[in-house]
Amino acid sequence: MSRDVAPAPARAAAGSSERRPITVLFADIAGSTAIAEHMDPEDWTAIVGQAFARMNQTIERYGGTVARLMGDGVLAFFGAPVAHEDDPERAVRCGLEMARAIDELGASNGGVGIRIRVGINTGPVVVGMVGTETAHEYTAMGDAVNVAARLQALAPPGGVLITAATHRFVTPLVDARDLGPLELKGKTETVHIFEVVGLKAGATTTRGLSGIRAPMIGRDAQLAQLRQAFQFVRAGRGRVGTVLGEPGLGKSRLLAELRAGIDPSEGRWIEGRCLSYGETIPYHLVIDLVHSMIGVSASADEPEVRGALESHVREYVDAEGEETFAYLGHLLSLQLTLEQRARVSALDFETVKRYVAAFVQLLRGLSARAPVVFLCEDLHWADAASVDVLVQLAPLVADSRVLCVLTSRIERSSRGWRLITGARDMFGDALLEVRLEPLSSDDSRTLVGSLLRIESLPTATRDLILMKAEGNPFFVEEVIRMLIDRGAIVREGDRWTATDRVATVEIPDTLQGLLLARIDRLTPESKRTLRVASVIGRQFGVRILGRLLEAKTE
Repeated sequence: MSRDVAPAPARAAAGSSERRPITVLFADIAGSTAIAEHMDPEDWTAIVGQAFARMNQTIERYGGTVARLMGDGVLAFFGAPVAHEDDPERAVRCGLEMARAIDELGASNGGVGIRIRVGINTGPVVVGMVGTETAHEYTAMGDAVNVAARLQALAPPGGVLITAATHRFVTPLVDARDLGPLELKGKTETVHIFEVVGLKAGATTTRGLSGIRAPMIGRDAQLAQLRQAFQFVRAGRGRVGTVLGEPGLGKSRLLAELRAGIDPSEGRWIEGRCLSYGETIPYHLVIDLVHSMIGVSASADEPEVRGALESHVREYVDAEGEETFAYLGHLLSLQLTLEQRARVSALDFETVKRYVAAFVQLLRGLSARAPVVFLCEDLHWADAASVDVLVQLAPLVADSRVLCVLTSRIERSSRGWRLITGARDMFGDALLEVRLEPLSSDDSRTLVGSLLRIESLPTATRDLILMKAEGNPFFVEEVIRMLIDRGAIVREGDRWTATDRVATVEIPDTLQGLLLARIDRLTPESKRTLRVASVIGRQFGVRILGRLLEAKTE
């Protein structure tokens, strides 16, 4: 399916449009014309319908927007009409999962061997409703869309091709084959292309500077609090702590430093991470925690998961071991024996109660042998079912050698915030609450100097980096990453040197998604106020803003 995407000229626009960066995904059934030629039209239509159902479900699960179905292909947007801070990652994960889902359909008796090609590109577009009052659609216009369409046409059956513009967002997460710069139909310049082979084992985040690491700065007091709490746990007194802060302030880094200071022989580390697209995936946090408890990754195959669960239940659960295995096996979607299935036959009526009981049995067994740090990360993305389970675990902590740490952004409307308020209600003054604030100016300067020892970085440019970052460690890293990517900072031997290009510093694309995602959650009135304020400048009087807003409503 090699085609440009541009709507026919319309006499009357159906709605307003806006410019924004998005990630575009094109998927098309490979060789559909040849397959359809040898099939009854009704049979072929039924198969295509099944393929579309699988592709659409996958797109929706990752928070994408199905923009258009075109014969035997689909066009999807990630980042419009609602942005997420990790839209390129969502699109790539979606593309890989879609390809697997259609491969499974094609391998079935009625799938006639169909496969799809996927092309993904990231870039600026204009999105909005176009057309007339009687015929209109939500679409995107721009070169980024056409490049994705061309890419899809080049992809091998079952393959996922992405541009360098997308690859740089997901490099730490994916194994990709560099195909180099290729010529695309209709493009005067070549486009650098990668074929995504799969996800890297154990990779969980796109953050951080590859090959560059600075000591943790400005968080010594908070780390000392968490270490003291762990000492209480070693002495036999359970503790609960919360680590709260805005995106990029270093919640994960703080916990990584805590983990690095705990010898595996002195304590066990169990962690589960909520997914940004996981709020609609039931029990995804609890499943991640169980995987961590039994020592397997989320990508482990069924025999490995089964073996690990069996050995852990046998070693750590004295009584009710068979029941614990049956319920946790059901949670992990393992194939159960007839006897085990009989144990869970009534599970639909008391799902949470049974899962909690099995979870508690295993956690008690682990904490009886050694102190446990039980970490739940990014609760602002938690699913409701996991929250229901974990709320009931809180009483266990008080009389077990468990340090339960909950991390979250300060988003009180999220499902996971119920765990934060529940911990406050239950533990009161005994709750350890760590709030991360932006780094001070001195700490920010120290961070920049620790990340890169740049011999010729002008003072004005250093100050500009600090101003853009506003004390946010992640922002500091991303500004520096952008300078490296654009050749504004280059490595010469053992040192970094600033080039002439360093004079201009913009907001990196990686931060635009984060900021746009937060803006998209605002009310329409707040968005309008923000747009007007952005035109005035960085600093302004409230009265001036008020007058402009009044003028625009007249």
